Amino acid sequence: MIFLDTSVLVAYIVNKDSNHEKAVRLIDDIIAGKYGSTVTSDYVFDETVTVVLVRTKSLESAITSGQLIKESMDILSVNDIVFENAWKLFKNQESARFSFTDCTILALISANHIENLATFDKELGGANFYQTIR
Repeated sequence: MIFLDTSVLVAYIVNKDSNHEKAVRLIDDIIAGKYGSTVTSDYVFDETVTVVLVRTKSLESAITSGQLIKESMDILSVNDIVFENAWKLFKNQESARFSFTDCTILALISANHIENLATFDKELGGANFYQTIR
């Protein structure tokens, strides 16, 4: 199973993103089944459609992006338990390394035993309980 982060989704959708070509190759591998099933979260969904709207200035692009996500993968919800675990991670970090959304991703990956995280976010790379895919 692989969890898709906002950075990969936005890079795939926005052609002018500096990581677009890498995202296309990564998504091709995901579609081919290299990592098993694909998931993201409601927080990542929110972040992705918002960033696409801001970068493209196109509501149509943001809506199309949201539909693509909804139709192509499961969207995990940040429930009360995940929220509280993410809040603990956020509060206890030694420096401002992770956004709260990043903490929800880490909490969801841990709670769901997800092996892989697709991200271009250097801050999310290198944890010991999942493999970072770039």
